Amino acid sequence: MSEAPFDLSLAADGEGFVLSRTGDDGVTTRIPLTPADILSLTRSALELREKSLSARRPASGAVEAVLASPVREATLAREMLGDHVLLTLTAPDGDRASFALPLEVAADVSTRLSALLESAPPTLSRQ
Repeated sequence: MSEAPFDLSLAADGEGFVLSRTGDDGVTTRIPLTPADILSLTRSALELREKSLSARRPASGAVEAVLASPVREATLAREMLGDHVLLTLTAPDGDRASFALPLEVAADVSTRLSALLESAPPTLSRQ
């Protein structure tokens, strides 16, 4: 017996979005979403991912499960008001995620990244 196709997709629809899922029975369910719903859905998905990973952490605490996405490019910009550094990470498939880092956090990340690269094997620190 062949399996029915499974599909989950999110597409723009006018000023909103539609989340569609095709189940094992071939029936497609469509859920209209607003831009605010998309932000809420993104946060919920990240929260569930963290809960799933924390359930896989060993009791010793010596090893931690981490879900990491490859990054093709990172760009930095100063927020218009100057209170944040905008960090945008681009995946190999072109998907992007942007983060607004308060200046103190950006400075801390810069310091720790520099220290990490200085302690890296020579081949890594020269790339």
